[in-house]
Amino acid sequence: MSARSVERVAIAGTGQMGPGIAVATTLAGLPTVLIGRTEASVARGLAAYEAAIEFLTDHEAATTAQAQAARGCLTPSTDLHRAGEADLVVESIVENLPIKQAFMVELEGVCAPDTVITSNTSGLRITDIAANMERPERAVTTHFWNPAHLMPLVEVIQGERTTEDTVQTAFQFCLRCGKRPVIGRKDLPGQVCNRLFQAVIREAIYMVQEGIASPEGVETAIKAGMGLRFPVWGPLEHLDAVGLDLGVQVQSTVLPSLCASPEPGQLLRDLVASGNLGAKTGHGFYDWTTRSIDELKRTRDLFLVERYKEQRRSR
Repeated sequence: MSARSVERVAIAGTGQMGPGIAVATTLAGLPTVLIGRTEASVARGLAAYEAAIEFLTDHEAATTAQAQAARGCLTPSTDLHRAGEADLVVESIVENLPIKQAFMVELEGVCAPDTVITSNTSGLRITDIAANMERPERAVTTHFWNPAHLMPLVEVIQGERTTEDTVQTAFQFCLRCGKRPVIGRKDLPGQVCNRLFQAVIREAIYMVQEGIASPEGVETAIKAGMGLRFPVWGPLEHLDAVGLDLGVQVQSTVLPSLCASPEPGQLLRDLVASGNLGAKTGHGFYDWTTRSIDELKRTRDLFLVERYKEQRRSR
């Protein structure tokens, strides 16, 4: 089935992700309503939107003219009924299943019958989120990776009752926003990329827990090794390149010694139990009283903005 045209967008949620998604939609020239519950939440969302736009212009990832045109496409609102004007609505509220379920029903009540309603959930199943909707076939996950204005990946996840038309509409919408969407055909916790990421995290924790390597050693191995080539050399391409017979030999040797626990790592649980929750408490795998999480995020964003510029030049 063919995708429907998306010419107007509503983003319901002004927290961590909504403003960044709005940057992507408005830079694509799509009239976008950014909806929050209160004037204060909308003001915070607009401030985050403006900071993201300024970051792009400051680093020559968008021109001043492009930024001004994007701002002209954005309308802030506290009126959820404005979602009814959109062809596609992105739900981006708190990651809580009962709250999302109730909100999707609320959105359905103000939207036209053919409006595509997507969820920016990072791990919940869209099948569960849409369980109480009258028309769950128009619900689909569009998980924009954080930070949404810089990361190209969007996971488009088909629910058990999502129609192909809905999937393709969401996919084409993401392409129009300059993203690199991937379709997940099975609605599983963690979707596509987060399942891969959690496998890496599990083994990273295990290696530190078992004294195989330090946190710095594990992350150096990722950053200076496989992570460096992943943008152009994926794991399945790697297997085809080296030969699947060699892949079988290596897996036969390595897999038996990998962590296969279905539970969170013991080291991780011990840290949480002791109140060491990471940067927000000052201690986790690292001592954040001597390191700056804000500086690390800035280093991340400076790296990502260069990749963002490369992608825009190649389009």
